[in-house]
Amino acid sequence: MYGHYNLPFTVEQEGIAISVEKTGKQLIYKRTLGTDKVEKIILGDEKHLIINPVEPLNTPKEITPNLLIEFEKTLLLAGGARRKIFLTFPVEIGVFIADNGDKNLQLLDVLSLVRQKFTLYGEVSNGVICKHWKSQIYSISPSPNPLQEGIIELTLRNVSSDWASISKVVFSAYGMKLYYAGDVFTRARMDILNRNTAETGFELQKLSGELKSSPLKDVKTRKEAFGVYRLKKLGIAPLNFYMGSGF
Repeated sequence: MYGHYNLPFTVEQEGIAISVEKTGKQLIYKRTLGTDKVEKIILGDEKHLIINPVEPLNTPKEITPNLLIEFEKTLLLAGGARRKIFLTFPVEIGVFIADNGDKNLQLLDVLSLVRQKFTLYGEVSNGVICKHWKSQIYSISPSPNPLQEGIIELTLRNVSSDWASISKVVFSAYGMKLYYAGDVFTRARMDILNRNTAETGFELQKLSGELKSSPLKDVKTRKEAFGVYRLKKLGIAPLNFYMGSGF
C-alpha cells in the first residue's frame, strides 16, 4: 500500500480502502476502515498522493508526542557495556497530497490498524502521558506486518559503572525518522547515565550513509517517509527524551 499514486486511483489492503475519484473539476478523496469513513474534496491540478508510515502518535487524535515501549522481559546491561537490540513499535499510515516533485505536502488523513493505549511515565504529580506499546526484545531484526508494526534498531550504551536493569524506553516523536520498503525501519539510541536516568533519541541518518549497513533486506530501495511531525514548525521542541523516573 505504501507508495506514490497518480490520480485518480484506488487501492485496497487489509480492510483499508483508499480512492481518489474525479468528478468534474473536483477530486474526491475517500477512505474506509471498518465503520470509520473519511471523505474530502481536493481542488488542484497536477497533484499526486503519497501513502507512507508515520509516527505512531496521531490517532485517535494527537494527545502526546511521547512513545513508551515496554519490554516483554527485563534486560540487564553491564556497566560500560554497549549492545544493539531490535524492538517493534506501532505504525500509523499517513496519506499526503503533494505537487509534482513532492513539494507543498498537505496531510489528508492518518489511520491505524493497531490498538490504541496510553500510559503515564513518572509520578502522577509530574509525569508525562505516553502512547504505550509492548515489544519483545530481538537479537536480529524481526519481520512484522509493515502496515501495523515497524522495527527499531536500538543501541544501548551504559556509560555508568553499575549494572542497569531496563524494562522500558521512552522516545520523543519530534526526532523520529522512518524508512520503508518491504518493512518500516528506524534507528535509535538509549544512553544509561546512572541507575535511574537515561537519555534517548532517534539517529538522524541519510539513506546513502549508515542505513546501508543495516542487516535488513532491500536496504538500497528503502525510502525516507514523510512524517506528520516534520510538517510542523519544531521551534524548540526537544528531539531527545530525558528519562528521569527510571527505566
